[in-house]
This record gives sequence, structure tokens and C-alpha cells, in this order.
Amino acid sequence: MSEITKKKRNKVILLILSTLVSCLIIAYYWSNSSLSSISLVPISIMALALLYILIQMAKRFFVKEQNWWDWLYYVGLLSMITPTFFANNSNEYIFHLVTDYGILFLLIPILFDGKSLLNGNRK
Repeated sequence: MSEITKKKRNKVILLILSTLVSCLIIAYYWSNSSLSSISLVPISIMALALLYILIQMAKRFFVKEQNWWDWLYYVGLLSMITPTFFANNSNEYIFHLVTDYGILFLLIPILFDGKSLLNGNRK
């Protein structure tokens, strides 16, 4: 198997894994609407976030190219953490908006990577 094929295979595997993990995290935030669900995040969701970070680190190890969108997932991670420190009853609605829309930034880099992978296959 050639080196290029191995790189593409690794990238596809990492994209699929990160898509699954990010969809699970997004599903948690979209299915919960209480203050405690966004300020006291379960350990399973934090473990998924750690797994997502490890997948991103593996992607940087296996795929040497860096793109501008590779850093967008930090916005998603920040939207997970911010309500833990700042959410209360008076600003609950705002932080639900922050988590519901900010968490989508976990998926945006995956979509860009998938598009660039498909564009690379056409050349």
C-alpha cells in the first residue's frame, strides 16, 4: 500500500471517528434544556470531549498539513466550558444559545476536511 493511500485511509478513519464523537456531544447539548445540564456536564460527555481532542492531536500527527479551519474546534470546546463557570438562572437562555450553536464548531472542521479530501480525490 502506497504512502498516499495510507495517509488518506488514516484521514478518513479519523474523520469518521471525530464525526461520531462530535455528533454524540452535539446530541447531548441539543437534548438537554436545564441549567444543570450545561453547567454540570456529565463525565461521559467530558470523556467524549477528551477523545475528540485526542483524535484532533492524532490528525495533526498523521496528517502533516495544517489548515485555517483546524483551529475552529476550540470554539466548540470553549462553548462547552463557559457555562460551567458563568451560567446562572438569570442568564441561562444566553448560555443555552452559546452551547447549542457553539458546539457546532466541533463539526465544522470535519466538514471542511471532508470537502478537501473529496476535492483531493478528483485531481
